[in-house]
Amino acid sequence: MTRRNLFLFFFIVVLILILLVPSKISQATNNFILKVSQPLTSGMVKAGKSIAGTLSIFGEISNLRKENRRLVEDIIKAKVDSTKLEELEQENTSLKEALGYKEAHPEMKLLLAEIIGLDPTNFYDSLVLNKGSNDGVSDGMAVVYLGVLVGKIDQVTPDTSRVVLITSRDSIVQVMLESSRTTGILKGGISGMTLENIPLDTPIAESESIITSGLGGKLPKGIFVGSTGSEVSAKSDIFKTIEVKSPINFSKLENLFIIIGI
Repeated sequence: MTRRNLFLFFFIVVLILILLVPSKISQATNNFILKVSQPLTSGMVKAGKSIAGTLSIFGEISNLRKENRRLVEDIIKAKVDSTKLEELEQENTSLKEALGYKEAHPEMKLLLAEIIGLDPTNFYDSLVLNKGSNDGVSDGMAVVYLGVLVGKIDQVTPDTSRVVLITSRDSIVQVMLESSRTTGILKGGISGMTLENIPLDTPIAESESIITSGLGGKLPKGIFVGSTGSEVSAKSDIFKTIEVKSPINFSKLENLFIIIGI
């Protein structure tokens, strides 16, 4: 062993003894080492805390995202449940109104039918119902909503039937003015319904009721159709033409009655 290595060996032994054996010298040495290393250890502690804080934030963000997804799912589910409940209430209200009308008119044989289709070419031309010949439905029968004429059956299958609405340009219904008992023809069209072929000398009351005349076809007499509006005939016409207003919102119909007998 060289003198240099021997000296280094004795130096290390002495340093270990100073650090391990309690003494004022070793204590002072320890204090010196702690003081020298304090900035490094303090920086490491701060760095550790910063990393831990960052990891904690990432964890909280992940938890918040999961919680937000759960809340969104809960909100969607609650909305769906609320919509289903509201729809059931609306259907119950509609059915109660329909059944109430049926009970109030035992003199008529009324068949409750649900709308299951619309004419894709023109919304106000026709409807498809879930009742057909198997239920006793036939061509020409009247279809009403709470006692107001909606249209008449023109096509029937065993399980379905098509209704031509009175608002359709293809619809022609024999009607009469309730007060004067004057008969005329109810026609539909894009511009609305009109009452035609009314003699020029016929007095027409404001908002006079218009009912089916019972002439021709299977439509019973006395079904309410609508009320008179403004006169739209020209001065050169030999008959009066009157606007007709129906109380029905045809775009919101759901359940209808087919009059299968009186």
